[in-house]
Amino acid sequence: MLCLWIRCDRWNFGIVNTEFYIAKRLSDRAGGARPGIMERVATIATAVSMVVIIVTLSVVTGFKRDLQEILSGAMADIVVTAPQSKGMVSAVCLEHSPLVEEIIYNQNPLRVSPYMAKEGVIKSDDNIAGVLLKGVDQEYDTSFFERHLMAGTMPRLGTEPRSKDILLSERVAREMDVKVGDRVEMVFIDNNSGILRDRFTLSGIYSTGVDVIDKTLMLTDIRNVMRLYDGDNDLITGYEVWLAEGVNSEVVAERVNEGLVELYFNEGIDGEAFTLSSIFPIIYGWLATHNVNAVTIVIIMIIVALLNMITALLIIVLERQRMIGELRALGCRRGFVVRMFVYRALFIIGRGVMSGTIIGICLCLVQHHFALLPLPAEGYMISSVPTALCWGWWALLVIATVVIALAVMILPAMLSARISPSETMRYE
Repeated sequence: MLCLWIRCDRWNFGIVNTEFYIAKRLSDRAGGARPGIMERVATIATAVSMVVIIVTLSVVTGFKRDLQEILSGAMADIVVTAPQSKGMVSAVCLEHSPLVEEIIYNQNPLRVSPYMAKEGVIKSDDNIAGVLLKGVDQEYDTSFFERHLMAGTMPRLGTEPRSKDILLSERVAREMDVKVGDRVEMVFIDNNSGILRDRFTLSGIYSTGVDVIDKTLMLTDIRNVMRLYDGDNDLITGYEVWLAEGVNSEVVAERVNEGLVELYFNEGIDGEAFTLSSIFPIIYGWLATHNVNAVTIVIIMIIVALLNMITALLIIVLERQRMIGELRALGCRRGFVVRMFVYRALFIIGRGVMSGTIIGICLCLVQHHFALLPLPAEGYMISSVPTALCWGWWALLVIATVVIALAVMILPAMLSARISPSETMRYE
């Protein structure tokens, strides 16, 4: 009857795929039957590999996204300063010039804001800390700091009379033991190595979770910082330039620098554009090592899953020698048997990939919304494990894993075609 059914099926191949049907029957769990130990090991290994791959991709992408978002929010995508400042702050200032602004605006930025910065020391009765006082004008977009505001309000910018409000990080406020409304004393060194003292009112406290920002940056009215430079309104530390999403900051910075070089030879105004990667090379180098680690982990997990799949399929083939011999004796060709075991491998791969993908995405969603796993900000610069919901990459990863696994499974499946009907039936 089996021979007749197979023959009929081969003559009417458009109705039923016999290889797929047999593989499916072998994979069914009818009557509560449990799968073989190797099949379970292969399925679990594939699922664990998918979980690790999905979580690794999500965390690495999350680190890059969160750090880029926080650094560009607290600073900018591009910073134009005097070359000596290297995008940060130094005693050398940049001339506040419409010619520089024209070069920047020719690149169609999202927004541009001048700023003035001064390094100093904030002190209390029991403690001191080195900080960077950053002054901005009323055109500055404070939305980033408003999203990370923990207490109080943003400093008043551009008001008359000039306010002495400052925005301080939660970390520094805790170290100085100050709260909103307290008076804060700061000490600066002027260009002549003299000591300057000033007092400010703490209007708000913020926290980004990024150590490199929280332990130094303070925000205030730009006129407060200009007073520390003898009130010269023609000088600024630089311009902060924010770009639209998807714009390559490296390309834009290169174009701005070409214009600034020409401006230097024509007008003697010396400036240079710096991207975040050039301002924070250590951070971006650290992220680059994470990319290498992620690729290594993904490759290892795929290899582990494939090795377990190959082992499982080889054992399944050996366990089904009698069935293979009977099918061959009934007239099934070698290609028929190979395709049947490829379908068999597809069911195992499908169960492992599907379950691993669901578990991995669920873990990423939980961490993304609730941030249950914390991180020491001193070592990782972010206070909790970041996870990005990269649906496109996840879909591509699942498809690539299934395709690679199926391609590799052809080799052990071909072993089934080498089994001789006479050899298997001789010992039965």
